[in-house]
Amino acid sequence: MRFHKFCFAAAATVSLTVAASLTGPDTARADQPRDWMVAAQPGGTYANIDVVFPGVQAQLEHRIPIYGKANELTFKVNALPTLVFYESQADVDLRMLVLSLGASAGFRDVFHNIEIPKSDNPDFSSKTRRDLDFAHRYDQATSGFGEGRVTLALPFNDHLVFVSVNGFRFEGGRDRTFDWRLGIMRDAGMLVRSDTTLFIKHASFGAIGPQVQVLNYALNGRRNTQVNYGFTFTTRLGLRDRNDLLFLSVLFGVGGTVNGVPTQDVYGNHLFKLPMTFQLAYRTVLEISPESKPGHQDDD
Repeated sequence: MRFHKFCFAAAATVSLTVAASLTGPDTARADQPRDWMVAAQPGGTYANIDVVFPGVQAQLEHRIPIYGKANELTFKVNALPTLVFYESQADVDLRMLVLSLGASAGFRDVFHNIEIPKSDNPDFSSKTRRDLDFAHRYDQATSGFGEGRVTLALPFNDHLVFVSVNGFRFEGGRDRTFDWRLGIMRDAGMLVRSDTTLFIKHASFGAIGPQVQVLNYALNGRRNTQVNYGFTFTTRLGLRDRNDLLFLSVLFGVGGTVNGVPTQDVYGNHLFKLPMTFQLAYRTVLEISPESKPGHQDDD
């Protein structure tokens, strides 16, 4: 989510399925449990409207329950304009109890594209990118991508949920470019990503937990495995009586190297001068067409 997944999510990450309520009067939300996003969601068609940093996202989602509510087929399409890129994609996901299989295809138009020229010893540091950015040495780049993913969402008990999203994505575009979503410099080609969070959740505050992200990608012809650490927090913000949430994910890149350079010198959004990325989003869900319920048809 991430929105950000990194401005979150290619659509919404599975982390967004673990949310609860924090603010607002209890009477205003008495008809909806505070942990409403933890359970399997009902079928039907929904519009998800996200205010993300720094942009907005509109997503159309259609859910089809299979053999009750334990299994579900979901289709999604989205449009995500931000200050630095536009992205649109289509997703299909099949949930089978705690396991989900998914696939996505989409395109991205980066109109603030930062690319490091090829050389014998290119400098990918945050400072170099910042200097290029402030000197307006960026251009526009358009690319496509496709992804397959496997997600495990395993509740240990009422207050502990393990969520792991693992994807294999082929990224088009140019080499040695900055990925605004992930906060990394990368080449085109295969990118492997794993996001794992152990959520501690409660109806009184929402859900929070440590997050570990593992990335494997190529840069200047060399593959790197990078591990980032942080946390994810979700809660019901309460701006509406029902179906809204706040999502925050923060990751730090410390330890290890990228192409032989310390990770903290390369990772993160260079505009903030810290080896970190974050996703911040507010979502509201609008019901377009609810799930039809057998036995509840109107009488003739």
